[in-house]
Amino acid sequence: MKKVRSVKLQETKFSRENELQLGNFTIAKGDIIKIEGEHGLKFKFDAVVTNTENGKVWVDCFEMQKSTATAWRSFDPERVKRIPTKRGRRKKNVD
Repeated sequence: MKKVRSVKLQETKFSRENELQLGNFTIAKGDIIKIEGEHGLKFKFDAVVTNTENGKVWVDCFEMQKSTATAWRSFDPERVKRIPTKRGRRKKNVD
């Protein structure tokens, strides 16, 4: 049986958070968001990343096309727009 080598994780200068507070709302990992200036595109939120050396902050997300995650993109947190969740709609009874 082959011996498995263990790998030590290195310390990184990046800090990741899986939630973003936007006003009174919290955006969690996997939520669908929109970005100001990106016309017609939706994104799946992944994390808020902070560079601990210089304090730079950005949002990592996946670009969504036809309900499939395609490209990995990063944006300024001020450009994030929340998509409101749809409330239960009542169907009209047409007779």
